[in-house]
Parts: sequence; structure tokens; C-alpha cells
Amino acid sequence: MKFFRWLFSLQSEEKYVDDPAKKLLNSMRLTAKCRFNASVRLQRLARYSFLTTTIFSLGLIFIPLYHKSGLEIPYTDQVINMLQIFLAVAVLVYSVVNATAKYDARASALDNCGVKIKELIRKLRHEIAESSQSGVSIDLEKFHHEYHIVSSEPENHNRVDFILATLESRQDFDITGIKRLFLHFKSRLIYFLPYLIPTSMMVFEFFVITDMLGVTQVFTEVFANAAQ
Repeated sequence: MKFFRWLFSLQSEEKYVDDPAKKLLNSMRLTAKCRFNASVRLQRLARYSFLTTTIFSLGLIFIPLYHKSGLEIPYTDQVINMLQIFLAVAVLVYSVVNATAKYDARASALDNCGVKIKELIRKLRHEIAESSQSGVSIDLEKFHHEYHIVSSEPENHNRVDFILATLESRQDFDITGIKRLFLHFKSRLIYFLPYLIPTSMMVFEFFVITDMLGVTQVFTEVFANAAQ
């Protein structure tokens, strides 16, 4: 019976806490993790977008230089021109995306939000310890107000950041078995989905260049048939 409860996560997934102060503490701790996860996610997107732009730029430089070298190329001049235009547009698009998305600024704002919530958590923990010794009740309304101001300063985190935070917070969430495995798979799928298109395009550029060098013949026949 315990095995089936664990396998299908039939138990209460969020651990029950009856103390309002500890409830607020748990909520702040989870939000801080979400904001840190969102900050890391945006930083990685920024680095990968920069890498994508760099790879496209290098390809845009290499292809015409190799074309003008006089070496044998399996592609026609029309195909080479098309590839150059494609890479030029790709560089322009990803440069605009990097400029408008402002990944670094957004990641910094989310990281600062997480740090401020951590400071608020330390204050609340101190108040809880003082209250348990003196018997004086905690002014939770003040902490709720500060928490609302701090958490609403930057943009909100995404669903994937929350899923990863719940999977990391074993002391607050008891998710087991198949559901935990499903959430791991779902979070990884959502997390890496933005990388799919730029990675596919870089792989395409890689095989185009290796085809030109005679190492592979992935797109040679495709472009040859299209040119006919």
C-alpha cells in the first residue's frame, strides 16, 4: 500500500503547516527559489543567444571567403548567395532579439528580487525566534506588505521555474513516483524548448560548411536537386 501511494503520489503533496508565520516563510522561500531559477534561465538564454549570433556571424564570414578561394564547392553560386542572405538575416534577427529581450537586465532584476526576499526571510526567522521566547505576536501584516512590494518589483517567474522549485523543495513538497518523473520530464521539455530552433539552425550551418569542405554530403543532393 505504501509503495502504491509513493508510486502514484497519493499523499498530500504540499506539507501542511498551521502556523501563519511559517506559512508565509515557506511561501517566501519558494518564491525566492522561483526568482533565482528564472534568473539563471534568462542568463543561460542570453549566453546561448550570443553564441548563436556568433556562430552565424562566423559562418557568414567563412562561406564567401571559401567561395572566393577557388577551391571546389559542391554548391552552385545561387545556393551560396542564398545561404549568405539567410545567415545575414539570421544574424540581424538574433541581434534584435538580444537587444529587445534584455535577458541580462531581466535576470539581474530577478536575482536582486530573490536576494531581497532572502533578507526578508532572515528577518522573519529572527522574529519567529524572538516571538517563541517572549510570547509577543509577530506583525505579519508588515511582512506581507514588504513581501508584496519586493516580489512585485521585477517580472514574474514562469511556470517552469515554479515546477523546478517545487521539485527542489522536498521539505515543503512531497511529490513522488510517476508524477515526480513526469514533472521532471515536463520541466526539462519546457526549459529547453527555446533552444530548439537556434540549435537546429546552427546544426544546419555546421553541415552546410562540412559539405563545402567535402567532409559530409548532407545537403549536397538536396540543393543540387532544388537547383535543377
